[in-house]
Amino acid sequence: MKYRTRLLAVFLVTVVIINSLTLGIMYYIASRSLFEEMGNNALSIAATTAAFVDADEHKSIQKPGDEKTDAYQHIKQTLTKARDANRRQDTHVANLYTMKPMMAKSSVLAYGVDSEENPENIATIDRAVKITEGRQPALDRQGADRDDFSEDEYGLWLTANSPIRDGSGNVVAAVGVDLPKSLVEKKLNRLRFAGLICFGIAVALGSVFALVYSKQASRPVRSLCQSIKAIGQGDFDVKAEGGRADEFGLIAEGVNSMAESLRQKEAVMTAFACYVSRQVLDRVLETGMLPAVQTERRRITVLFSDIREFTRTSENMRPEDVVQTLNEYFEKMVDVVVRHQGMVDKFIGDGLMAFFGAPDYDSFQEEHAVSAALEMQHELSELCKKWSSEGRCHLQIGIGINSGNAIVGNIGSAQRLEYTAIGDTVNLAARLESATKDFDVDVLISEYTYNGLKGAPFTITKKGSTTVKGRTDSVMIYSVTPLSDVKTETQSEAAS
Repeated sequence: MKYRTRLLAVFLVTVVIINSLTLGIMYYIASRSLFEEMGNNALSIAATTAAFVDADEHKSIQKPGDEKTDAYQHIKQTLTKARDANRRQDTHVANLYTMKPMMAKSSVLAYGVDSEENPENIATIDRAVKITEGRQPALDRQGADRDDFSEDEYGLWLTANSPIRDGSGNVVAAVGVDLPKSLVEKKLNRLRFAGLICFGIAVALGSVFALVYSKQASRPVRSLCQSIKAIGQGDFDVKAEGGRADEFGLIAEGVNSMAESLRQKEAVMTAFACYVSRQVLDRVLETGMLPAVQTERRRITVLFSDIREFTRTSENMRPEDVVQTLNEYFEKMVDVVVRHQGMVDKFIGDGLMAFFGAPDYDSFQEEHAVSAALEMQHELSELCKKWSSEGRCHLQIGIGINSGNAIVGNIGSAQRLEYTAIGDTVNLAARLESATKDFDVDVLISEYTYNGLKGAPFTITKKGSTTVKGRTDSVMIYSVTPLSDVKTETQSEAAS
């Protein structure tokens, strides 16, 4: 899951939880306040009505059948007026009645006068008042429901009662007031609806805020991720979004500093690769260790190439054209050597020295060297066609190849090293390159290279034994051409 998605989810869950808790607490407080308010209203109605009821008249109402007495009717009229006066939108009295001790059981309350007009619902005199256990009203004191509803045989009510006292202060009866549950529920529903509206608005605003803030908060993270991904892919010019005065800003500065450092190192490495072989560079990168002044003896195959009579050819060329021609020539030649697992050791004027079999061992170094030589001749031929169409010079090269043991490694000092090969094997290869002019061939190889070839697809022609400058012993040499170039002599015939 993305950081922004997680952040948004956390914000939304937090908003929902906080608003839910807030709404729950507010609803609890509001509902308690509503019950308190409605209970106080009912109690006020009961107390006011009780003040208008004649206690002496109520004393005369004792048994069923007294409903027809003037005292009963007078009290009923008083209750009815009070009931109707309090049937308003905010407070709707459902029942208004009086209660008194039951004649048979003084500890049980019974109905006295009822304001109800429906004969089927009128509570008759001395009928027991059946209210939820624990909520039985007391005649001698005021009381009202303030946290829940009372239940009787007629339904659920919010009830209140107030005593009726005679002139001596004695409690004769009590006025009971019933407010219907539906009235209270209606007000509670309004509270719930208002709470849900507030909750919805709060969640909507919180969601908008969470969406905006999560986008703003995740922007530096996205920038950092994109920058690090680009750096991992080698793009060191990328810049992470900075300028923030927080941890993201510090990280962005660190990433940018790292990218700049890597860019500089990449530039140094790229430049370094132009002066050392790819094999040496790869070894430095793999081991993480700088080259040391050390050498080893090993078998290698050395290739020397040189442009014939280039000095005379370049006399009529501008220096810029000479450099351009050499750069194009060496670009092709180096690619060929590297493609055949060789290592370009150095450029000597218009000449090139390369060797095969180092720094990594190559059991087919002779074939690779000869293949590289033939391909170099082919690439030069293609270059000459291009130069001829441009009115430029035509070049020809000679290549000498020799195999044998040589000292290979980093030679020089701690301040300046060169990975190269030295020894008689190298010298003989250089002499064979010079001998190509005497034998009028493009590629000459020594018998040591010839003996190392393993049935490679070349046409090899024996040129005989010769003594080269700097050596007392003669060496058998061979010219090499592609199979398609020579039709009269095969490798096997040359060997015989």
